[in-house]
Amino acid sequence: MLAGEYSINAKLLYGLLLNCTTLSQKSGWVSEDGNVYVIYTIKQMADDLDRSERTVKTALRELENAGLITRVRQGWNQANRIFLQIPDRVQVSSPCMGQKLPTSNTDTEYKEHSKTEPMTAFSKCCIWR
Repeated sequence: MLAGEYSINAKLLYGLLLNCTTLSQKSGWVSEDGNVYVIYTIKQMADDLDRSERTVKTALRELENAGLITRVRQGWNQANRIFLQIPDRVQVSSPCMGQKLPTSNTDTEYKEHSKTEPMTAFSKCCIWR
């Protein structure tokens, strides 16, 4: 859990991005220096959080200013790469941190869907609802 004076929207967005990082690692989205990144558009984040794009942009700035994420531009009209920073005071249990979680039905759906349909930035990073 994030401790500190973060807005609820920033906390929700951080949790969503942390979850997506797990899937990004499985998809091989790793930078040249070995860091896992997420590619996730603002519109997709807003839809998934049921928030406005403006709210998501504010939460992204809050997380970036706090040093919890780093955004790297990819070019005109392309989603940024988002690198999460895990602060020392946050307890994380995910495959990214060397621990294995049990597989879920949504993970199986993700794998089955990826065999039949082309992958998009959203489908590689987030589990379908």
